[in-house]
Amino acid sequence: MKKKIIGLGFILLLVLSGCSAKLSEKKESFDGKGIDYTFQLPSTWEKSLDYKVAYSNEAIFGAKDMKSNSTLVVMSERKESIDLTDFGKKIRKELKKQYNYKNESDIFMKEFKVGKYKGYKYTLDTLFDKRATWLHLYYIETAHGMVQLNYYSAKDGNYEKRAEIIDESARSVKEVKDNGPKADTEDEEIVFENDELTLSLTGVMNVVGEAEQKLVALRYTITNKSKEQSIKADKWDTTIKVTQNGKTLTQGKIAQDNTILDIPKLIEQKNEIIPQEGSLEGVTLYELKDDSDVLLIPEKTVFNNAKDIPIVVSNEAVQGEGK
Repeated sequence: MKKKIIGLGFILLLVLSGCSAKLSEKKESFDGKGIDYTFQLPSTWEKSLDYKVAYSNEAIFGAKDMKSNSTLVVMSERKESIDLTDFGKKIRKELKKQYNYKNESDIFMKEFKVGKYKGYKYTLDTLFDKRATWLHLYYIETAHGMVQLNYYSAKDGNYEKRAEIIDESARSVKEVKDNGPKADTEDEEIVFENDELTLSLTGVMNVVGEAEQKLVALRYTITNKSKEQSIKADKWDTTIKVTQNGKTLTQGKIAQDNTILDIPKLIEQKNEIIPQEGSLEGVTLYELKDDSDVLLIPEKTVFNNAKDIPIVVSNEAVQGEGK
């Protein structure tokens, strides 16, 4: 895929005693890179509206299980932008690095058919919203696209049954219409790069700080393009200045009870070392002075000829569950 196809993932259904899990009769729809799709959620799941701020700007659909702490986020790419050679094996290799598995064989992988096209499933043991969870990650090929479904399934007494209905949901994806590649718009990716490093902004959201102040969280991916040396994953903080009305913003801390993002983990990852040709996600929180636009100012000695980029700030802060 263009940048990185892993991102991220989410989930499905709680089975009540004496009842069988089933798919909703209603078909949900979403648009990815100019391609219209439909699919069915498990019957206890509902579409959510905060999937972009809760996960990434790359997300195109989100849902949550009303009976368990389970979540779904969907992303997609056009097939012509993907190298499908050994696709399943390449994804498994990338997952091993991203989720710190010792061996690729420890990651469950299954290749299957959806009509005349291929599908891939991976199951990983990970964390989401500070909770231990199973990530059921699917890639579903269609005539013109590749859909990535990330189901984060709660580790509870119903996880096995939930995995079955999640599988049915993922396999229900259908391509309805290809409208052709979309022209670049204001949603164009924000990327700063040079020969050794790439910083890609993947999410912007407002959150509440520990002292109830308004913060903006900038989520990004750092890619080490070097084939010879490792780098520390703090490059956003050391090469990008963030200002508002000409004043540099200071970094803030999120409220302890805010769980909409696994922000502490992403902040921690900035202390890690990224190996040659590796990548890692991070997030930085900034204390906002008002509701005016934020300006990203790249270090010109690091990113030659890079332009300053304004970011629109939302008026509402997201506080997470239970708020």
